[in-house]
Amino acid sequence: MNRLDKEKFIFGSLFLLANKMQVNGDKYLAEDDMTLRQWFLTISILQFGDHPPTLNEVAEKMGSTRQNVKQLVTKLLEKGFITVEKDAADARAMRLKLTDKSESFWEGREEKDRRFITDLFKDLTNSELNVMCEGLNKLLDTIKGMNRNA
Repeated sequence: MNRLDKEKFIFGSLFLLANKMQVNGDKYLAEDDMTLRQWFLTISILQFGDHPPTLNEVAEKMGSTRQNVKQLVTKLLEKGFITVEKDAADARAMRLKLTDKSESFWEGREEKDRRFITDLFKDLTNSELNVMCEGLNKLLDTIKGMNRNA
């Protein structure tokens, strides 16, 4: 297989993997009335630490649009997993905060979630994981550069 064929294979495989991971993640979280994208939103909010992020900041972190994130926020608001507050300095900005319900929900799942991730990657060696991490980071950096130049 030449380089271009490998690049095409990887490109297509990433789409396939993303779809299959979402389907499997949704099945995994279904009993708790959660989707993988909702899970990803809560994880993204956690990345900001004690500083509640805005809707736009979370959309950027997730690599998604503001509208898509707003739809996820609406669902998580209905479930009581997050709150939305107006920013003190900019009334147009909405800040997202995880609720106590959300924190206790995720704390109770730590071991189960760890097993899910471990099972997903169980057939990869440490060396393969290192190569994948390095390659995905480079690909993400390339895409960021493409977006800056667009």
